[in-house]
Amino acid sequence: MNQLSKEFYLSDQEKLLIVNGIRRGLHRFYKERDGKSELLTERNYLSRQRSSYVFDSLYHLTNQHPELNVIAEIRNAGLSYEYLLLVFKDRNIMLTVSQVKHREDLPEYSEYRNEFAEGNHIYNQQLSFFKDEAPYKEGVYKHLIVTYNGLNGPVPGFICIGATTPKQDSWVYHQDLTEGLKSVVLQQDNLLV
Repeated sequence: MNQLSKEFYLSDQEKLLIVNGIRRGLHRFYKERDGKSELLTERNYLSRQRSSYVFDSLYHLTNQHPELNVIAEIRNAGLSYEYLLLVFKDRNIMLTVSQVKHREDLPEYSEYRNEFAEGNHIYNQQLSFFKDEAPYKEGVYKHLIVTYNGLNGPVPGFICIGATTPKQDSWVYHQDLTEGLKSVVLQQDNLLV
């Protein structure tokens, strides 16, 4: 495990929580939409609805597993958009979730993620993934973002985790979230119940 992986480390149980929360949310979204006719004016909102199901599933799943010491919060971004924030207090990590089309895509720029990503400034790819010389500030959170593609049904095309630069214009760290979890049968894991 390189230095950067250690800085953004999540346990297998924490990864399973996230993966299963996303899968559960997508499953519920597509199950409840099955058989309903699509309205032409509804298409603009499907991605938000899909996200809401994922946020809801992750929120409830996180609260069902307090032993993982992850705090789930619902936050507001503007007047009409709510999002989920997972906080890993013991490691100063904040995590958000975003839908993207392709595995390597960055999420759209966001003001709230901009604030969270400020803690990522101490990680610099040009320095072989080690912290730069800026002093570490206690209480400054690192920001991870989980990306997934749920456009094609209840099984996501991918689920990745990464950290962006504070400007959100490139990845500092990016990997397949299910990497290393391949031997675990995700659907039968106790975190899915």
